[in-house]
Amino acid sequence: MRGALIVAGGALLLTFPSNYAVRFVLSRARGVRVPAEIGAGRWIGTMERLTIYLLVLSGEAAAAGLVVAAKSLLRFPEITGPDSRLSPEYVLVGSLASWLCAFAIGAGVSLLI
Repeated sequence: MRGALIVAGGALLLTFPSNYAVRFVLSRARGVRVPAEIGAGRWIGTMERLTIYLLVLSGEAAAAGLVVAAKSLLRFPEITGPDSRLSPEYVLVGSLASWLCAFAIGAGVSLLI
């Protein structure tokens, strides 16, 4: 029961609190152009963090590389070319901050349970 509560608590930390943490990091990064409308990115980031978290807890942290690779492939058209909507720095800083949250909380929860 205690382990389940710790796992659930870790998952909850990866939702809205982590969204705020990633936004804080983005606001502090110099030279990062934040788009006017973020839209579904917050939901995608939350699902991405939860996926990485579950992979870390299941002992398959290396498989999180698939999540990273998939996001890179999907975001590539948005950050390259003359019509790019997002700056590469924004995507990179935001993604790394998000993944760091997921791995850190996953590792912490793994140590606690």
